[in-house]
This record gives sequence, structure tokens and C-alpha cells, in this order.
Amino acid sequence: MSDSRRFADPRPNQMMAGYMVLATVGLVLIHQADNSRWLQLGVTLALFLGLVALSIWLMQRYRRRWHQGQATVAQWQAHSEAFFAAHPHPMWIWQPEAGQMLSVNDAALQLYGYSQSEFLSLTLEQLRQAAPPNSERKSEPGVEHHCTVGGACLTVRIQTTPYVYQNQTAQLFWVEDLTQQDETLAQLRTKETQYRMLASNFPHGAVMLYDQNLRYTLAAGKQLRLLQADSQPLEGRTVTEAIKPDTSQRLEPLYRKALSGESNTTELPLGDRTYLAYVLPVYDAEGAIASGMSVTQDITDHKQMEHKLQYYAFYDQSTQLPNKIWFLDYLEDKLQACQSGVAGFFSIFFLELERFDSVKYSLGHQWAEQMMLATADRLTNCLNLSEPVSRIGDHALALILSDLHTSLDANAIAEYIHQQLNQPLEIDDQELFSTVTIGIAILDSPELVEQLPADVIQAADTAMNYARMMYLSHAIFEPSMSEQAVGRFHLETNLRWAIKREEFTVFYQPIISLRTGQLVGFESLIRWQHPEMGWIAPSTFIPVAEETGLIGLIDWWVLGESCRHLGQWQRQYQQPLVISVNASGALLSQFGFQERLRQVTLGNRLRRGSLKLEVTERVMMEQHTAATGLLSQIKNLGVQLSIDDFGTGYSCLERLHQLPIDVLKIDASFIHRMLEDQDSLEIVHTIVALAHSLSMDVLAEGVESQAQLAQLNCLACDYAQGYLFSEPITAAEVEALLAKNWQPPGVILETAE
Repeated sequence: MSDSRRFADPRPNQMMAGYMVLATVGLVLIHQADNSRWLQLGVTLALFLGLVALSIWLMQRYRRRWHQGQATVAQWQAHSEAFFAAHPHPMWIWQPEAGQMLSVNDAALQLYGYSQSEFLSLTLEQLRQAAPPNSERKSEPGVEHHCTVGGACLTVRIQTTPYVYQNQTAQLFWVEDLTQQDETLAQLRTKETQYRMLASNFPHGAVMLYDQNLRYTLAAGKQLRLLQADSQPLEGRTVTEAIKPDTSQRLEPLYRKALSGESNTTELPLGDRTYLAYVLPVYDAEGAIASGMSVTQDITDHKQMEHKLQYYAFYDQSTQLPNKIWFLDYLEDKLQACQSGVAGFFSIFFLELERFDSVKYSLGHQWAEQMMLATADRLTNCLNLSEPVSRIGDHALALILSDLHTSLDANAIAEYIHQQLNQPLEIDDQELFSTVTIGIAILDSPELVEQLPADVIQAADTAMNYARMMYLSHAIFEPSMSEQAVGRFHLETNLRWAIKREEFTVFYQPIISLRTGQLVGFESLIRWQHPEMGWIAPSTFIPVAEETGLIGLIDWWVLGESCRHLGQWQRQYQQPLVISVNASGALLSQFGFQERLRQVTLGNRLRRGSLKLEVTERVMMEQHTAATGLLSQIKNLGVQLSIDDFGTGYSCLERLHQLPIDVLKIDASFIHRMLEDQDSLEIVHTIVALAHSLSMDVLAEGVESQAQLAQLNCLACDYAQGYLFSEPITAAEVEALLAKNWQPPGVILETAE
């Protein structure tokens, strides 16, 4: 059914039909009237009734149209309300006369955070708040600042339009949220401010932003003038327009790479300064590349410091000699040149300065460093080296000799080095002697030059240690030395365990007076009994102990045991026995040695003068400056002193009269040869005469025959020890010997006329 029929009323139609019938009757009367009166009556009736019928028809038509209009209005209003509720923009309907909210859509509720009932109870004044002090939209038309339910400030643009809501005249408020836009603008301004502040605070740099066309949008910094092609500002001009040509040619490719997402750095030499340019992309909030940025910083001081650090990394700071890192790099280049056939075979010389520590601890660290430098200078001059000598350790030097690859030549050069270094070094009007032990690694085959640099140095170092162990001046590396080095390492490990497990034993060898033929004392001799390897000779482990510094611990233990036994024997047997104990340089140089020695002698109640410390000539020479004072302090404790192995390798003759020495011990090697070798006999005779001229006693060690004893008696030697009288014995055997008042066998009391 159509809307017009649905809204039609049947009663007006019936009335109109009746009037139409009456009008028809009037027309009939007009037609049949025979006089004018009836005619007039009929016409009047017909017209009246026709007008009535027409009016009814028109009223019916208007009513039908009115109902159709009402339906259209209701339908439009329903569509309008649905559109209002679902619109993504925040909107509400406000009735100004009543001053109240009529409706609000979901978008507005979501923006402001209110529930529908809460929002409809608000007024416009409750939504609005004062503009923030930093707002740039204070005077912009239509812009207001609203408050959310949480108190946050919103910047919105309001548009209003008249609106009919439920037959009420109202206003429709259309809201555009500008908050995010303002925050983005504020962030951009903040970033720009930060960039400018960053640039202005660069003491030696600049910050520049550029767009997709390589046009500068920001340029600030104290060093822009060095980049500018002219005095005009950089902002608003492209890199090729604003920057010096040589610099822009280097920057432009980097700028374009940054706009494609690639960051780069480059160094820019500008005048006498060096700058580092760091070029990187700048992303917007969506992650797209919006522009590029170039940060330029003066790194001249940094580069200079870098050069200094590089120098520090490759050169020793005390002597300014190249260090081990430099030498390894140089050696690697030599090996590669040799591998490629550019250079020939060569040799490495590893030199250990034997007297470095003695000079350092006696004269001072600076003297030792000067001795190291003077030694390197002499090597450079005497060998005419093209590359400097390197310091590869605390007391070690290294050098490379090109085209030297035979043992004969290497030995000859090593002997020549020793000859040159036997000459005194003049340092601040002071003469110093720089004794070295040399290890040599010869690279004379393609296989050997394939080694790593560190392995080559290790080979030369191993040869040097082998030379020291064998008391040689130099040695050339052989593969077997590595095996010995491994064995030496295991020996060191076992030696450390031996100290902890107390695997050592002190043996005592009797000392006989050649004047009386009586036992006067003993020399303490250490022995090591390993639980698996059995007895290990002192000649095997003492050099390792000296090299590793363990000798100091061993000496203290031997000294303590010897003093303990001597104190017991003195008290038990009432004999004026003397005991001799070896004292290494490591023991004498220990801090607080004199006080500890005093405590040992007093703690064991030793008779004054009954303890004798034996010091080698080598220790005397290495610590010659401090020796006199140190030995005098030891003498003040009532401890006697003797020089062990006198006449072997080192000579302290010129200073012997200055030292508070009681006894000179003649080395066994002279005693063994003196009957067959006239020179050895003359040496023994000279030592005895020298000692007596200085009011010193003489002790001969290693006496094994009656003939040797007779010769010593003829030379007026004072004391002797050796296997002729007794081999070294244990403490228990000493007690048995003392208990029976032992007399040494075979003593002939004869003296020279």
C-alpha cells in the first residue's frame, strides 16, 4: 500500500461524492428550468456544491501530502542520528537556550574519556580551559583548549552549525583534534632548537640538516666558516652552492647515501686541522627518511693523541726503543718478504742483559734504563744495523741480521758482540759493563720462514735460556732445546711442590783446619729427594730456582735448618763449631733480610761468629755498590762472610780490600788441576797469598787426595773440605760423628818452609 493511500481518510471522499451528486442535481434543474429563477437557483446550487466538493478534494490532497512529508522527516532524522553517532570526528549537540548537552557521539566520548551520562551533564565552560602559556594558537579563530576527564589538555578546532534535534533548535559542534599536530610541531621545534644548541656548544664542530634536494635547512656551529664557499649563510642553499668545491665533492656522495639509509664517516682536512664528518639519515615519526644530518667535529687533537698512543703502543717509553709489538710486526714483514722471495734468509738475536737487575737495585732504575739504551746504541753502531734494536722484555733486546743464515757466521757475530760489550759503557761519567747472554734463531729454509713471528722469538728465547742454563755466552736454537725447556718447566713445577711438601734435606760436609787437623765446622748443602724421580742433584735444580726466584725461599729454609741444627750441636756437644751457608743474591736483596737474620741467630742461640754466609763473586759484582754497606751490616750481627768459588769468571780484586770478608774459598776446579797444571797452581798460590795479605783465611774445597792436601799444606792454606775427609752427611750422621769425637782421616800437618 502506498503512503498516500495509507494516510487517506474515507469519510471526506464520501462527503465529496454526496456533494457531487447534489451538484449534478443542480445541473439537471438548470437544464429543465423554464424560467430564470430556477435557472439562477440551479446555477448557484451547482457552483456552491462544486466548490464544496473541490475544497474537500483539495483538503484531502494536502493532508495526504502532509503525512508523506512527516514520514520523510522521520526517516531523515533517523538517518541523521545514525550518521551523528557513527561519525569518526568528535561531535556533540548543544542547546544554547537551555545551556545543556542534548547528544554526543562515541568519537567525542573516546577523545574526552567521559561516559555518555557524564558528558551530557557537562557545560561548555566545564570543557574549556585556559590556553597554555606556550601555546601558539591563542588568537587563532575557532581554536579552543579543552580538558579531558584525566586532566589532559586538548587543543581543538571547533566548527558549529544550526541543527534541529528532536524538534528542538540546537547547535551541532564539530571537533577537530589538533593536539597531536601541535605536539609534532613542538617536537620539531624542540629538535631544531636542540640541533642548534648542540651545534652552538660544539667547541670545534658544526651540525647541518639538509632536505631531499641536498638543501640545507639548518646549519649551525663555530666551525662553519671553514666549510663555507663564501660569507653567505648555508641555510637555503644546496651543498654544491654553499660548500667549498673540494669539500662538497667529498660530501655530496655521502649525503645521497644517507638519504638512502646509509650512514658514513669521512675525514676532512681543512687547513691545518682535521675534521671528522659523520653523515646519517634522519627519520620521521612514521619511520621514513625525512632528511639527512651531517655532524662535523674537529679531531685534530684526537688525531695527534692517536699518533701518540700509536707511538706508545710500539715504543718503549723509558728508552724510546721499539718494543716487542713493533718487533713482531717487523719480523712478520721479514717473514712474508722471505716467503715471497723478495728477501733472503736471516737470523734473530735475543740478548738478555745479565746485569740489568743488579744495576737497577744498586744504582737505581734510571741507571739500568740508560744501560739498556747504551747497549742498544752500541749494538746498532758496531753491527751497522739499518733497523733499530728492539726492547722485547724488561732486560731483553732483539735484533734481526739479514742474509745471515749459517751457524759459523752467527757464532762469529755473537763473539763479536761479546767483545764489543766487554768494553765499558760511559754513562754520566760512570763506567758500566753490560754482560749479555745471546740466543740465536737461524731461519735458513722455506719451512722455517713459514713460522709465526711469536714462534721465531720463542725459539731465540729458548736458545738464550739454554745458554744460561749451560753457562754459555750464546747458543743457536736446536729443536731439542724445546724439549729441554719443557723438562725445565716441569722441573720448576715440581720444585714449587717440593717447597710446599718439604722434600728437601740439608746435608753437611765437614770442614777441617789444616793447622790443627781438627773438625771446625760444616758446609750446608741442600739435597732434593723427589718421591718419583729420586735424588735430584743441586746442579740440576739450583739454576732453575735462581731463574724463577725460588732460590730465596730455598735459601731461607736451608739457613733456618742449618741454624737450628748448629744451635743444638753447640749446646749438646760444647764444641765451637762453625757452619757455612750459601747466600744467593735473591736472599741478600730481600727486604728486611738483616732483621730476619738477626732473629734466626738469636732464636737458635748461636755463638757469635759461628754462622758464616758464603757469597759468590758474581753476587759481589752485581751488587758491588750496595755490597759494602750490606756486608758490614751482616758483620755487625756477628756473622762471618766468605767469597765462594773465588777466581772463577768474575773478579772483585780491585775492591776486595774494601769488603769485610773473612774467608776466600778456592773453587774445586783449581784444586783438581793444580798438580798437573802450573797455571792452576799459581792461581791457588796467588789466592792464598792475597787472602793472607788482607788478613783473610783460605778454604780449599774439593780436596780428594793426599797429594792435593800436601800441596795445600805447602801453600799454607788454612782450611779444606772434600771427599778425602768425608762426603756430605745427614744431620743424624753428624751427631754420631760428634758423639765419638771424630778425627778426620789422613790429615798431614805440614807447612811450607
